[in-house]
Amino acid sequence: MRDYGELLRTGVELAGYDGYLDTEGLKERNKVQARYNTLRNAIVYDLLRREPDAAAAHNTMHRELDAERPGTPEGLLAFVDQVETELAAQIERDGARAPWRRTLVHRGPWIVAAVVLAIYFGLRIYSRQPVDAPLQTRAGIVQRAAAAHKALRYADWTDTRRRRWVAELLFWPIAPTDAETKGAGEFAAMVLDGRRFLAEQRLICAPAAPSSAEGITDADLDLVGTVADAVRAPGLRWADPPILTLLAPIRAAYPCR
Repeated sequence: MRDYGELLRTGVELAGYDGYLDTEGLKERNKVQARYNTLRNAIVYDLLRREPDAAAAHNTMHRELDAERPGTPEGLLAFVDQVETELAAQIERDGARAPWRRTLVHRGPWIVAAVVLAIYFGLRIYSRQPVDAPLQTRAGIVQRAAAAHKALRYADWTDTRRRRWVAELLFWPIAPTDAETKGAGEFAAMVLDGRRFLAEQRLICAPAAPSSAEGITDADLDLVGTVADAVRAPGLRWADPPILTLLAPIRAAYPCR
């Protein structure tokens, strides 16, 4: 037999939140209401699972509640009739649904959680960017450009001073793998080396290269992102050897006026 005692006790607790309530009181009442609804839904679901016929489930509920009355504390007896009325109405309503719909409603939060987890981890697998082609081949450059694009996007989306760990957890499925991070670094090195070469040849009007203490600047990262987008654009004309293809978007980024 189902235990109706907890449902009755929660009903008594819920009735205590009567009259005017401040913000904190409303929050507490909502918590108790949610717990009460969960207990009531579980009883109705179990009744209909064992006896799909609503009339039979209704009779079982009445019989079980009547058996509860003798041992029910005086303070809870006033709520037995109220609970019985609510359960009867819900049995009638839920009994009209197909069993699979009742199961879906009852287990909905768990089903949703399972789907979200599947998408979360599936996205991690789906978003992986292979970086296995030789470095200076056309395929290798495209792979590393994609890895650089992914790394820059991830850095941009998680760049927050507050609750950075939340952002990193949220965007973990698209976080670069070790291989992607290495490939992004290799692509950045090719781009910055290309800019240095063009500047030495006076073929671009680029700012002075940062000192080793300054490291890679935001402007450097912007250039890497621009060249990565250019390399991944459809219809790109490739030079021979392929690494020379990077020079055109670099020159376009630093026109001399």
